[in-house]
Amino acid sequence: MKILKISKENGIFQQILSIKENRNKRKVLKKFFVEGVQNINDALNYDWEIDSLFFTDFNNLSGWAKNIVNNYSANNYELTLPLMQKLSDKTDTSELVAIFKMKEQEITMKHKNPILLFLDRPSKKGNFGNIIRSADAFNVDLILYSGHSVDIYDHEVISTSMGSFFKIPFKFLSSNLEFESLVENIKTKFPNLKIIATSLQAQKAIEKQDFTSPILLLMGNERAGLGKHFYGLSDSLVKIDINENIDSLNLACATSIFLYEINRQRKDK
Repeated sequence: MKILKISKENGIFQQILSIKENRNKRKVLKKFFVEGVQNINDALNYDWEIDSLFFTDFNNLSGWAKNIVNNYSANNYELTLPLMQKLSDKTDTSELVAIFKMKEQEITMKHKNPILLFLDRPSKKGNFGNIIRSADAFNVDLILYSGHSVDIYDHEVISTSMGSFFKIPFKFLSSNLEFESLVENIKTKFPNLKIIATSLQAQKAIEKQDFTSPILLLMGNERAGLGKHFYGLSDSLVKIDINENIDSLNLACATSIFLYEINRQRKDK
């Protein structure tokens, strides 16, 4: 096992920092930053490939961290504590952080009666991460997202997802045409797929909608809502009834409520 020691902000350190903080650098290098025991464990358990590992003192690492360094083929870097503190987002500096390689996502459905989730231009990192976590909790088979969106590989999105990021296939859709093409392809396998759009102006309340068939749930942007184009493609518009003095729910909360209701109805059948 080879370990390269880094004691100053050299080219290697600057590149790792840019992967963490710059979406364009991540896109070009096809690598992303991961921190946290659960996130690293889930990444490895779901066959994401490590590129690099960073720590302060190998001899003082926990058994968990030493096992990863010893058993996975990666570039290993030992940083000084000040450099590790600059790289880590934790109050108590992480003993191990990692750079993973991006991979192609296969569009596969784990369930015979799948749930697909589409996010139109998600703009807040914390919301995106929490939605991914809820999607994992409520049996979503595939996450789709589009438009000028938060980068799903942003370290804040991944950290907030608490490991769920690595478990659910996801795909970025670059245009409305790509969205329509993908939906048509999915319908060849699931012809009874229902496309459900969420809207505060909808007449139908969430509990009145039948969610027991395959579902593609469309959720809008935090501020602008769902794009008009997608309303025209939907089979039904549905809302969550809330108190009149509240304008709207947080996107992550609203998405979780819809996913819970979908699962609740299916358990009752």
